[in-house]
Amino acid sequence: MLLGACNRTSLLLAPFSDWFEKNYSNYTVNDTIASLIKPLISKKTIVVYLGTWCGDSKREVPRMLKILDKCAVKKSQVKLVMLDNHDSTYKQSPGHEEKGLNIHRVPTFIIYENTKELGRIVESPVVSLEKDLLAILKAENYRPNYKVVVFMDSLFKKEQVSAIENNLSEISVSIKLIIKNAAELNTYGYVLMAASSLDKALIIFRLNILIYPDNANLYDSLGEYYYLNGNPAAAKENYRKVL
Repeated sequence: MLLGACNRTSLLLAPFSDWFEKNYSNYTVNDTIASLIKPLISKKTIVVYLGTWCGDSKREVPRMLKILDKCAVKKSQVKLVMLDNHDSTYKQSPGHEEKGLNIHRVPTFIIYENTKELGRIVESPVVSLEKDLLAILKAENYRPNYKVVVFMDSLFKKEQVSAIENNLSEISVSIKLIIKNAAELNTYGYVLMAASSLDKALIIFRLNILIYPDNANLYDSLGEYYYLNGNPAAAKENYRKVL
């Protein structure tokens, strides 16, 4: 596992080269779309958050780097940040470059103009890497995957946790329209918990159960939350629900 800010050369070393070189060489870039991207990306910066343990990162990162090479993007324009997958440092880098950026899935490609985020591709493209990247650069109405996490992150920034807690039922009704499966919020809850945002993590785990009340894994996650945070009675109650 690689951790922290790394250069691309790191991915050319074993064992990472086994998947990087294969997925890089096997990908065919859409030359037509790349020719449209090239003049728009020349002064942009791309920060890639990935996990060398993650299948999606192994697939998408070599493809994106090949597209950027095709568009003559300089190596100095691209920054790679490798994240951990252990419980206490889940989706985190030792230097915490990800802090405050709502990195809940990897890979996440963030495109910047100076210090302004223009947009991001989360985990996998909505259409294709080339078309998604072009949509971001052209300032089109591009929305990445995991809309429910974007919604909740925005809500946390606007509202107090206590206010959100008082309206969980109403919020659950609203986000049923944009959530695809229980894993979307469950992973987000673990990311928040690892980042010590415990009040927000609890909101997410409880909210997910309101949407998916018959999913045993969600009670297991809530039980784990209580167990790790010193509430064995609540943990036991939720583990009984799992059984």
